Order: sequence, then C-alpha cells, then structure tokens
Amino acid sequence: MRIDWLKWSFLPALLIVLGVPFAFRPRGERLDDAALPLVIITPHNEQIRTEFGLAFDRWHRAHFDGRGVIIDWRTPGGTAEIRRQLFAEYEAAIKRGPIAPGSMSYDLLFGGGSYEHAQVKRAVTHTLPDGTTRSATITIPVEFSAEQLHEWYGENRIGRNVLYDADLHWFGTALSGFGIVYNIDALRQLGVPEPQTWADLADPRLMGWVALADPGQSGSIATVFDVILQRLGWEQGWRTVREASANARYFADSSSKIPIDVSLGEAAMGMCIDFYGRTQAQFIRNADGSERIGYVDPPRLSDIDPDPISLLGGGPNRDLAIRFIEFCLSEEGQALWQFPLAASEGDLGPRQFELRRLPIRRAMYEQHFDRFIDHVDPFALAEPFDAWDSNVRGFIAPLLAAMAIDSQAELRLAWRAINDRPADDPKRPEMLRLFHEMPTVVLTDGREVSLATTEHLAAIRADWRLTQSAEGAARGLDPLKAQRDRIRWAEFFRARYCAVVELDQSGR
Repeated sequence: MRIDWLKWSFLPALLIVLGVPFAFRPRGERLDDAALPLVIITPHNEQIRTEFGLAFDRWHRAHFDGRGVIIDWRTPGGTAEIRRQLFAEYEAAIKRGPIAPGSMSYDLLFGGGSYEHAQVKRAVTHTLPDGTTRSATITIPVEFSAEQLHEWYGENRIGRNVLYDADLHWFGTALSGFGIVYNIDALRQLGVPEPQTWADLADPRLMGWVALADPGQSGSIATVFDVILQRLGWEQGWRTVREASANARYFADSSSKIPIDVSLGEAAMGMCIDFYGRTQAQFIRNADGSERIGYVDPPRLSDIDPDPISLLGGGPNRDLAIRFIEFCLSEEGQALWQFPLAASEGDLGPRQFELRRLPIRRAMYEQHFDRFIDHVDPFALAEPFDAWDSNVRGFIAPLLAAMAIDSQAELRLAWRAINDRPADDPKRPEMLRLFHEMPTVVLTDGREVSLATTEHLAAIRADWRLTQSAEGAARGLDPLKAQRDRIRWAEFFRARYCAVVELDQSGR
C-alpha cells in the first residue's frame, strides 16, 4: 500500500499547535477532570491570576477532600469597561425574566477599586408592559459573621475609606496606593529631576513624555484623577491635570500599559497604581542591581483604596465563589500579595511571581511585616479627608475627554505656545487664562452655571438625571442633553486653545 506522505505531512504541525497550551500552562497547574469550575471576571494581570489560581487550587484541595479547582478567568478590559459589560448583561437578563441561580455567566468580580464595586452594587430594573417593575442587584451580599469580619479586618476604616461594604456586597482583598512611575535614565537625559508630587507631571520639559490612561476606560486612573482633584482642590487640580495632559504621549485604554512603556523608555513618567510601579521597578534593574525605574507616592497627596471582590448574582458556582472570597482573606491568600517567592512547597507566599501588593488584613502587618518585600504600612500612611466631594468623580471622564483627549492636538499646540514664551512675557498671563478657562452649562430651568468651581456639580448631575427620567420625557426634555453638553465642552476647549495660538502669533 502506497502512503501519501504529502497528505499526512500536516500532522507534526497540528500536534505542535495542540501541545502549545499544555507546554506553556502555568507551572504546577493540574489537568484534573474532577476539578470544580469557577468563573471570575477581573481586570487583574496575568501574574495575579496565575498565583491566585494555583494557590486556591492548593488551598481547596487541603480543606475540601482533595477536590481541585480550575478558574476560568475572563479579562475583557479595565474595571470601568467590566462595569459597563456587567450592566449590559444584567439589564438584558432582567428583561427576559428574574435572575435565577446559575442563569448568569460569572461567579465573581475580582479586583478594581471600591468606587467601581459600589457602582456594580446598584440594581438594574425593567418596566413590564403592565407598569410593574422587575429589578435585581448585580452583586449580592455574603452574610459573613461579625466575628469573621473582625478577624479579617479589625476596624472597618482606612483613612477616608472603608475596608468592606457595610451591606456586605464587596470585600477588600488588598490595598492600593496611587503615584508616579518614572524612568531614571530618561529623566536624566531630559534634565528633569525625579518627581515628588503630581505637579511634576506638568513640567514643560516633559512634552510628549508623560504616559496617561483614559479615566473613562480605567477605573484605577479615574481614582488617581479623583485624588488629585480632591487633594489639590478643583481649580488647582484641573490646572495640574490639564498641564500634565498637554505633556501626554497618549491616553491608554488600560493603566497596566503605563509602567511597561516607562520601563522601555517610551515615556519618562506616568500615573499608576503603586504595585504596578513597584513590580516594574523590580523587573527592570541594571546589571549591578541599581534601579532604572522609580516609583513615588506623592506625600499627603495620595489615597489608600481597597481592591475588592464581589459575589455576582445568578452565578453558576455560588458556594465555591464564597470559598474563594474566604481564601483571599485567609493568611495563605494574603501572603500572596507581599511575601517573596516561597522557598519550599509548604511555605506561605507566591510560587512564580512576586506581586508587590499591600495586604488588607491588619494582622499581616502585626505578625509578618518582617517578611514583606515592601516595608510599607498603609494604615500608618492613610489620612482622613472630611471634605471629599462625591460629585467630582462623575465629571472626571467627560471633562478630561473634552479637555484633552478629544482636543489633544489643539491642547499641545497651545501648551507649546505658552512655554515658548519667557515667564515674564506680557502675553503669557492672558494665554494661561484662556488655556485654563472652564465652560458653563445651561440647565433645563434656563440658569447658566460654571464648571470653574464645584458649586454647581450636584445641580448639573441632577439636571442630567431629570432629562433621562420618565418625568423628563413627559416634559419633553432632551434625553441626550448630557451628551450634547459634553460636545459643547469639547468645542469650548478647542476654541480656547486656538485662541491661545492666535494670541501667540498676533504681532509677530
């Protein structure tokens, strides 16, 4: 019988393709047909997913009769994008009928800031033809005992924030600070000193060298902007943000891109979450062990925020999902965040990646601080802030989009024109005034209010809600008013930046 070798020549290539996922799966992962499935949607990076996936499997085998767990990680984007996806999926589901156990895709939302988890806590509703409404919350509470919560957290407070939701919809698993990651060599070449505070991102010598992310896509970067506006004040905060944005190389969709690009020398500085900065600094060192990448938390101008986990309603594996929450808050789970690589199989700590994050359990600092890679105590650093304005957050993404992202070319030209003039140039004050001017909003009652202060933020938000409500529809109000306002803001900012350039060119 003649063998047609050409016909079967594809087999070696096929076997290689099929074998790649097994050859490159995380070291130590078991292929276990009896393992229990768990579906987690997350913004966390691959290193966190790997360590928590393997460690939970080990922990579950030790505590539940040797049964393993395989986690199906879903990573559609940053936390803000995940929030929008969850709302879309649950709104579609509630239209079909009540959300029953096992009817939804995911068990847990793991990671992201407390703001995003508080938003996901809200209910979705649907009005039936008979006028009645059907509603359900996206996340559901887990009734851990007061004793258990106290063992994990102690006092439910760090600075201005709580460590877990009072209604038990979300539970902090780690703590995040926010600061500046920077490339030491790039700054030296640019003649720029290492940063100490947010205003250093606005140094005009950094034009085209600052890495930022879009707060409409990244919940963590939205938190950074919120911190700047709250700590510096609305007016000074936006001046700093706008000038830093004028230096921006880009606005990324994800905050994880920033420290990577800074380490590669594609940018000199950028905003990031503390552990992204510290981890990248650890990965990128000179041969002699000296640092090439630095990270700084601006003193008294940062914030400490919990990084939570939430149980999602209608998930397919509720009991297993609750066990994963318990694992994250166990000593084994908390050690993954900050311990060095485990020296032996029985030791606490990660196996492949040092995560460089701050645990949330106070007991870890009291009992194991000497084992931490980073000797940082967030409970000592966190400062209360009684004047925090909850209205600010909702304006960050739309204002920054209009001010900088949608008008980036005009913004850069205006910033360059300002900084090409000497500090004592008589035109410079007027150019800066035009550059930093803020737009107004005409409310549905005819009042024109300014965005130069926070005085009218609540009224503007209430006006937008009214136009999108049933009452607004009955009154014939424009349901797209919020979007039209944002378009007008972008037109306003472009006009001001063009006016700066025209003023610069006049008389030349």
